[in-house]
This record gives sequence, C-alpha cells and structure tokens, in this order.
Amino acid sequence: MINNPQMELAIAERETPLLLAVDDDVVVRSMLKKALQRQGYDVIEAPNGAEAVELFQNHRPDMVLLDVIMPVMNGFETCEAMRKLDTESTVPIIMLTGLDDVTSVDRAFESGATDFITKPINWSLFSQRVRYSLRARNMDFALRKSQLRVRHALQVAMLGYWDWDLLNDNFQMPDNVLKMLGIDIKELKNVDDFIKLVPKEDKDRVKHALYDAKDRGTRFEMEHRIKAADNTERYVYQHCEVVMSDDGKPLHALGTIQDITALKRAEDMILHQAYHDLLTDLPNQTLYKERLFHAIKVAEHAGHQIAIIMIDIDRFQMINESLGHDTGNELLLAFAGFLSRFVQEGDTVSRISGDEFAILLESPQSTDEIMDLIRSIRTSLNENIFDLANEQVYLSLSIGVSVYPDDDFDAETLMQQAHAAMRRAKAQGGDQECFYTADMNRRVHDRLRLETDLRQALEENSLELYYQPQVDVKTRKIIAMEALIRWNHPEHGFIPPFRFVPLAEESGLIQILGQFVLKEAISQTKQWHNQGYFLRVGINLSARQFMLDNLVEQVESLLTEYKLDAKYIDLEITESIAMQDAESSIQKMHQLKKLGVNLSMDDFGTGYSSLSYLHQFPLDVLKIDRSFIKDIEGKEGDGAIALAVIAMAKSMSLEVIAEGIETEEQYDFLNKHDCHIIQGYLISKPVVSGEFEKLLEKASLWNSSTSSQV
Repeated sequence: MINNPQMELAIAERETPLLLAVDDDVVVRSMLKKALQRQGYDVIEAPNGAEAVELFQNHRPDMVLLDVIMPVMNGFETCEAMRKLDTESTVPIIMLTGLDDVTSVDRAFESGATDFITKPINWSLFSQRVRYSLRARNMDFALRKSQLRVRHALQVAMLGYWDWDLLNDNFQMPDNVLKMLGIDIKELKNVDDFIKLVPKEDKDRVKHALYDAKDRGTRFEMEHRIKAADNTERYVYQHCEVVMSDDGKPLHALGTIQDITALKRAEDMILHQAYHDLLTDLPNQTLYKERLFHAIKVAEHAGHQIAIIMIDIDRFQMINESLGHDTGNELLLAFAGFLSRFVQEGDTVSRISGDEFAILLESPQSTDEIMDLIRSIRTSLNENIFDLANEQVYLSLSIGVSVYPDDDFDAETLMQQAHAAMRRAKAQGGDQECFYTADMNRRVHDRLRLETDLRQALEENSLELYYQPQVDVKTRKIIAMEALIRWNHPEHGFIPPFRFVPLAEESGLIQILGQFVLKEAISQTKQWHNQGYFLRVGINLSARQFMLDNLVEQVESLLTEYKLDAKYIDLEITESIAMQDAESSIQKMHQLKKLGVNLSMDDFGTGYSSLSYLHQFPLDVLKIDRSFIKDIEGKEGDGAIALAVIAMAKSMSLEVIAEGIETEEQYDFLNKHDCHIIQGYLISKPVVSGEFEKLLEKASLWNSSTSSQV
C-alpha cells in the first residue's frame, strides 16, 4: 500500500503535474490528452481500469480522469482500487460519465471520486474544472506538508498532548502519545490510571497538581517520572492550562506532555562529569572539597577527627613521557582502582590533578589508624606490579597528611597543609609520608612567591645568560663557552640555578625557560660569529626539557631562524638524565644528531650509566665532573678517576672537557694527560656577554705569567 509521507512530499515537488487519462475509447483518450497537454500538463493514458490501477501505483499521478463505463474493470471498481492505494485520498479522481442519474453520482462519490464531468464534455469548462481540482489538491498538499512537519517536530521533541473534560471526567491521551511514552493503551482509561503510573516519590505531587486543576482551575508546570510498560522509568515535563466557564468554573484541562528522559540523563551526565574525574571516574577536587566541608560540619558536632591525605606518584612524569601519555593514563586508571580498595564506605578517594590523589577519612580514631592505612597501601603497592606497554612498573608514593582539628578548622587550609606535607615528602626523596607541621606554611608561601616571581621574570625577560669560556689546553685559546642561566632577583639578589630550575620543572615553566636559554644562546653565538669569533656554545638541558616531544623541532627552528651551523651547538645532558630511560634517550639523541649538533654528557662519573649504554649514546663530548677535579693533584683516587675518563674518551674518540679548574696544578695535570678542553675559575668565572667579549678581544686569554691577573 502506498501511504508514504516522504513519497507524497516528493510528488508535491514535481514541477509539471502528471495526469492519468483512462478511457476505453481511443478517440476520447486522444482528445483528453491533447486538451491537457495544451494546458502544459504531462499525460499518461490507459485503455482500461486494470492498466490504470497499475499506472497509478507506479507513477502516482497528480490527477486521474476516469471513464465510468469500461470493459475488464469499470470506473467505479477502478476508483475503489485506486483509493485502496491512496488511503488518504490525496489524488483527485474526476469521473467522466454519460450517466446523469442521482444513483450513479452517489456511487461515484462512494467509490472515492473527487468530482465528475458529464459527457459529452464541454471543453471550454473542462480546463477550468481540471485547474480548480489541481489547485485544491495543491492546497491539500501544502496542508499535509505542514502537518507532517509538525508531526515530525513533535516526534523529535518527544512532545504530545492530552485533554481532560472536567465536567464528564473524560481524560484522553492519543495513542501515538501513549506509544511515545511507552504506556500500554489498555492501562489508561482515566486520570487515576495515569496517576497509578507515577512512582511513589512523585505520586502525591502529581495527584495534587491534576486535582487542583480540576477543582480550582489552577494551571501547572512540573517534571516527574512515570513507569513505562517495560518497567523502565521515564522523565516527563507537563504543562497544563484550564479553560474556565463564564461563571469561573473549570470546564476543560488541556495539557502537553514531553518525554525529557534523554535530557535528564544528559543533565545527570553533565552533573556527574562536573564532580568526577573524566579518566578515572573518581570524585574530582570540587567534590572532594564539598565532602570535606560537609565532614567538618559533622565533626564539629560529633567531636571526631578528619584526616586529609594527599598522595603523589613518584617519577610519574618520567613514566608518562617515556612510555607515552596513553600508557600514563592507563597507569592512573589502574592506580585509581588500586587505591579505592583501601577506603571504607563514607570515606572518599579522589583524583585531585595529574598524578595527585587524595583520601578523605571522615572519622579516624587516632594517628595510628591513619598510619595503619598508609602502611597497608605501601605494603600492597610493594607487592603490586603494573604491567604497562610490555613493561613492569613499580610505584612509590609521596604522602602528606593534615588532620582536623589539630592543624586547622578550614577545609581549604587543611588541603593546602596536606599538599605542603606531601611536597616535603617528595622533596626528601619520595617514597615516604609527612604529617603537616607549622613551619611548612612558611616554606609553601616562599615557594609560591618564588614561583610567581619566576613567572614574572620570564614574562619581563629579566633572566640573563652568563658565559664561561672553555679553553683548548694546548693552545690556551678560547674555542667554546658554556651558556649558564642566571637570575638577579630584585629583592633576594642572585638566586642559584639549583633553586629555580627545579621549581621551573615542577611548575611547568621549564619549557618557557628552556626555550629562552636556547634562543638567547644561539642568537648571541651568531652575533659573535658575525664578529669573527667562531665559537661553540654549550647549552644545558634539564630532564623535563630533554623529554619534551618538540625539543628537536625547537632546536631546528632556532638554527634556521638565526642561520647558525648546527656544529657550533653543544647540547649538554647529565648522566642521570640520560639513564632515566636509556632507550628513549638514545632515540632522542639520534634525532638531535640528525640536525648536526654536538652532544655532551655532563657530570660524567656521578651517575650510574653502564659501559654498554655509554657506547650506544651518540656522544661527542664527555665532561669530567668538578668533584673529580677538586683534589686531583692531592688524592690519588680522584686523579685515577679523571685519568680513566680521559682514557675511555680516547678509546671512543670523544672530546674531554674538565670542569672546575681553579689551580695551575690542576691545569698541568690535565695537560700532561691529554685532556682536550678545560673551564673554570682559573680561566674566568661566568660573565655577561659584554664582559665575555672583552675576554675574546685578548689575543691570548691567559698564560703562565698572566693567569693570576685573569
């Protein structure tokens, strides 16, 4: 059966109307066809009713002109067959008949005809009748399109209506609305049947609203739940208006009802996401704070303690950057599940940020109970192996604890105190716990102030590079220099790098700081090249900077920008940085080597690199740590280590730079044993670029007779 709204709309958009002419008389058919074509219509024709029905089904014409008296199937039978295919009578059917009795006319309309034209046909009126019928059909189609769009909009909006005859207590809701709401049609006979579908928690409220509308004519808007036939609960929104009589009595209630289940679920999901971590689904910091506020109010009356426990995963950044962020997320998810096993109902495990988690114990009996929990976590963690990306990962934790009311009464302050204690545990090497003490506040404040000042210094470019010359041992000429970052704080004076570089790494400022050092060092080196001083510059890379995904792109971009040959850049990493993840370090080093830069291993001998890895690192330079130089002429052991490093470098065809040279004896020792390059206070302390240029202007920086003046 053709009853397709989409097909109806497609036919309505037909540019030229298509008419079907049906008559067993070929002459009449031909006259009909010519008359219709002169009016600009497309025409198809059939000699009998059977063929006409087939054409009607296949082409769905815009109008049918149908003779009554035909063989095979007469006009009445043909009209009835067509109406079975067009149940809504969207196509006008005009009967052509020579019968003018009332009985024939009635039968035509009963068969589904729209109009009739008597034979012989008055052709001057024929075109007007056809045009009128088509215009009426188009108006009908426009109305149907509008109704279809409204139905579609209501279906999309999950919106329906109901009406309630208050005088006769006749409550009606259309079948399509009941179907939309999942209500069994047989269950709904009156308004009380509808109320029975409302869950107990909402029933009184809904009943009161409906009967208040009936008794007093009170309009209402409300949300509530109903139980569908499949026993699922749906949320609906109802709006009711009441029609009143002239004497102010309620006559009729008209209501709309909308299924808002999807909207409520979306709201619930948004609310859940607002208070839960998207990765682990644990309560987030916002929900943790709210629960802590509530716990404090309860504790004020009950007189018990509350423990705020902050937990940080040691070395997580290294794990994340070496195994990848996806693996890091997998670890956080696994750790969240691990940690959740240790709390009881009523307590909270939360992911605060990054790799920081928190536990809220709402009524610990004593400090011993808090420590028992921490020991349980550590013991289980030591026995737990996280299998990630084909790697077995062991974790350790830095834990900080504050206690209400011993440490403070304010939720925000207690969280800050626990965080300060956690940072103290981490600063002491990690894998330990610290309870908050009063002096931590000052330390936290000083650190936050220093971080703020560092951020401002980076924004204002008030940091500065100093340069320490590196001298060829044989020629005593400056052939290179090391760029060293310095911060002259307006209040505290010079702050050493070992204080603010780790702070930059922890606060996320290291990328900005590292980019500044790279850019300034490369820019200054290019300036000196333009002046005729073709020196190599050593640039230190911090652990976080070396692990940055875009480090290679940064270096390449700056070399291109300043048109500096890569061979004049010496990137220095410490032995301990290289060995944090040796395989990744090797890969990153090879990427840097493709640029043509030199690579140095700084502080060599203080770490734990194996010779097998050392051979795999694509190094150009080994730098002997100053700790092995300090007493080189007095301590046989220190001298032996320095000689071993020099010998190893020779065997690997690497340059050797000795740091911290302060005496002639140290210089003579290194010169005698073929160390290539030295740097230290014997030559010059680190100086600003202007002072360094003065050193370059000297034909020879120092010799045995003038070294003491330098």
